[in-house]
Amino acid sequence: MRKELVGLLVLLLLCVGGITGCSLLGEKEASTSGQQTNDEEEKKKEETSEQKNDAVKKKESEPNVTEQSEKEGDKDSEKQGELSKEENKSESSSGATKEAVSQVNWESYWTRDINTDWAVIEITEQKGDTLKFNINSIHTDDAEAARGGYINVGDVKGAAKVSGNVATQTTDEMDNGCMVKLTNHQSYIQVESITDCSSGGGVGVYFDGKYKKGNIPMPDWWKEEVSNSDNSTEEESKEDPDQPAEQEQATEDTTEEATEEEAPVEDTQTLITREQAIQRVKDYLNLSLENMRYVDDGDTATGKYLIRVYQYQEATANSTEHEAPYGYFIVDPKTGEVTDVNND
Repeated sequence: MRKELVGLLVLLLLCVGGITGCSLLGEKEASTSGQQTNDEEEKKKEETSEQKNDAVKKKESEPNVTEQSEKEGDKDSEKQGELSKEENKSESSSGATKEAVSQVNWESYWTRDINTDWAVIEITEQKGDTLKFNINSIHTDDAEAARGGYINVGDVKGAAKVSGNVATQTTDEMDNGCMVKLTNHQSYIQVESITDCSSGGGVGVYFDGKYKKGNIPMPDWWKEEVSNSDNSTEEESKEDPDQPAEQEQATEDTTEEATEEEAPVEDTQTLITREQAIQRVKDYLNLSLENMRYVDDGDTATGKYLIRVYQYQEATANSTEHEAPYGYFIVDPKTGEVTDVNND
């Protein structure tokens, strides 16, 4: 019995020990697995915090990058804006220059309307910023000189560079050294000499001054003065109180008789025609040059024919067709005598 009891005790002890060992092992395993779980959770937490920190750093860095990119974009846009402004300015300035040139109307004719120093500008051609012109000018001392045919003439001809409303002569087709500047004020052109123009014409001829718009014909101002002087002479003779009535009657009779006697002479006197006057000038010059032209420019103050002579020159590679003035000649319709104006 004792042996059996002892065996049972041993078995009990073994069972109790096995149970205790199993529980201890289970606790150890549970504690071990719990520690592993805690370690894994801490690692996960650390990794999550690190990821959060990285995300925060990225977010913090992103505004700086955005600001820099925005600043760079603003700078690029400012540069582009400045370039576009400069381009617009250059385009507007060039456009304004072209518009300024195109708005200036140079017309065809401009006249310096001065009795003793009449002159006319003729714009013969205009292309872009270049124009061609011709200035004809005359000079006479007074009405008496004009009535005697003492009229000096001169010419300036060439091309000019246009800038705004100013045309500066660049070529001299007359080869007389005279160069001028033309300033267009719309209603008139102001001409200024930029070289010595004293050799551009006869004595007293000049080209400076104000030229009105249009081709204003030269008036017969010397003829008006003649008629006024004749009227004043007649009035003085009529108002002379010292002349006896008989003498006045005798003078009138004598005048009537002289008129009657002179009338047939005037009727029989033959005057040469304008065509004959031109032929007289041709015979007088006896030129062998080609393309010479003879133009009747009307009468002088004394009723003589004024013939203008020039040579027509056709267009070449360096110039357009133009007239090369040769001179002015006065023909007496009664005698047919030819006088060279420039030699007087």
